[in-house]
Amino acid sequence: MAVAGTDRPTHGVDVTGDPLERGIASLAAHAEYTKGLGAGAFEPRPFLTWEARQGGPALGVEAAVLFDVHQLAFEGPPPWEQ
Repeated sequence: MAVAGTDRPTHGVDVTGDPLERGIASLAAHAEYTKGLGAGAFEPRPFLTWEARQGGPALGVEAAVLFDVHQLAFEGPPPWEQ
């Protein structure tokens, strides 16, 4: 499981250029979802660009998404397979 927005990320992905643009377009296409992200109109471009540029230096790139990776462990089959 990958969790973004942690204090000490363990992994990262370079999203410079087209990947960031596709992410912006994807979030912009989900107006029902973004309605709940704060007062007034939510603008994906400034938010996602700022967030990705914060992570970029950790990977030595312009823009990156940083996250922690956690291994899920189950006794027996995972619940969705039961």
